[in-house]
Amino acid sequence: MPKAKISATVSPDRLARAREVTGTTSVSELLDDALDALVQRELESRWLDAHRDEELPGEIVPDLSAVPWEDR
Repeated sequence: MPKAKISATVSPDRLARAREVTGTTSVSELLDDALDALVQRELESRWLDAHRDEELPGEIVPDLSAVPWEDR
């Protein structure tokens, strides 16, 4: 897939945190992943909004207590 070169201004703290959490040092890869996640979240939100009248299980909060947050 062809890439588009962009210029972006981001918070240095947010960039450092993203690198720390993902283990990714490439800003391009971080932005690609972030945009993919944003689009997915928005599409899921729109789908849920369109199906509010149907019987859905409702919000389910995941249990992330076993995730080794500090191991990266």
